[in-house]
Amino acid sequence: MIIRRFVIGFFCFILVLPGCGYLDERREITRSKKVLAQGTKETEDLVRVRGSLKRIIDLKVQAVDILEDVDRELGRKYMALGSYNLASEVLLEAEFLLPYNGFIKKDLGECYYFIGTGTVDADEKNMYLLKSKAYYEKALEINPDIFEAHYGLGLLLFFGFNDVIAAIDQMKVVLAGEPHNADAHFALGRFYYETGELGKSMGEYLELQKILPASSPKRDKVEENILKLNRELGVEQ
Repeated sequence: MIIRRFVIGFFCFILVLPGCGYLDERREITRSKKVLAQGTKETEDLVRVRGSLKRIIDLKVQAVDILEDVDRELGRKYMALGSYNLASEVLLEAEFLLPYNGFIKKDLGECYYFIGTGTVDADEKNMYLLKSKAYYEKALEINPDIFEAHYGLGLLLFFGFNDVIAAIDQMKVVLAGEPHNADAHFALGRFYYETGELGKSMGEYLELQKILPASSPKRDKVEENILKLNRELGVEQ
């Protein structure tokens, strides 16, 4: 793990300052400085310098793009393993490389949500949940159509801040764009149940009956919730 962090840190460093392994680039930069320092600058020399420097920049830009993709993929892997602190490290690096990417901020919102829910200290927990909320909101400010961010924000508002009404609004946005999103229907059914709107809750589970295939393991939970709601509504089976 120490070696991996060193490699990533070193790689980021060489994107800015060429190291020992970049002798050709260093020599080209030195030659370019000499050309610019000349009293009389020839057109062909400036054209050559421009082409050489553009090739160096293009290579570094490609490296940044690839590193960002690697960081995001690695962040998702770490989260799948429950290693949320490691995930936050690589996702923050990805954010540094592409600060206006809404999907990276969505991933960070999800990551801080899980760190917060697993934190015992109340103040620290609240800090992480607020970070999660800020990242989800920033992701949606950049791209309002990231439905995963709406979904994650809805869960955060419900479980982290007990704001059921706002959570319902987020799930409605998800279902407006993705009407067959089973997870959002499940969440909305739960949210309506918590507000005492049993009829609306039932509607979500009935919709899930239409959406989910007969082989889906989630159907058992749907049927269980429908039976429970029928009992509470006083509906005869």
